[in-house]
Amino acid sequence: MSDEEARAALRTLAEASGDPVAWTLDHAPLDDEAQTVEERQAVAEARDDRARGVQPVPLEDVLAEFAGE
Repeated sequence: MSDEEARAALRTLAEASGDPVAWTLDHAPLDDEAQTVEERQAVAEARDDRARGVQPVPLEDVLAEFAGE
């Protein structure tokens, strides 16, 4: 889903539900900081991995790994 589609979906939900949290999310800026070179490289690497079929690590696995520390 593109950023534009995500904004439209949030706007629709906020208007339909009357939920103040949904409204706040709909009107919040997406990001107020410029991406660093390292962040752009990490995003490109993740997208390349996904294009090659590499599956993301499930959150439960990440949490379990950090719980073991």
